[in-house]
Amino acid sequence: MTTEERKRKKAVRKIEIAVRKAVDKGVSKKVVEDAVEQAIVKATEEVAAKKAAVKKAPAKRTPVKKAVAKRAPAKKVVAKEAPAKKAVAKRAPAKEAVAQEAPVEEAVAKPI
Repeated sequence: MTTEERKRKKAVRKIEIAVRKAVDKGVSKKVVEDAVEQAIVKATEEVAAKKAAVKKAPAKRTPVKKAVAKRAPAKKVVAKEAPAKKAVAKRAPAKEAVAQEAPVEEAVAKPI
């Protein structure tokens, strides 16, 4: 059972109860029938107006902004060359090779 059906049944019950109470109080059936018809027509018009309003103005959705990860602008890496050191062949000061003679042990003959 849908929501609309439940609401309709509830409305019909209310009308039946109201009619019964009116008849018990001595109101003529003709007056009650007229009042019920007017209530039904009024309710029908209200429902039609609501449906028309819904059709005319569909719910406008605001465009959802997509969450895009913005990248920071990449800095261009420029390969800076370090100033090239000129390779100069430096001559180490030439050490003069001096032939050192090891001290010669003199064998001294000891007199016996």
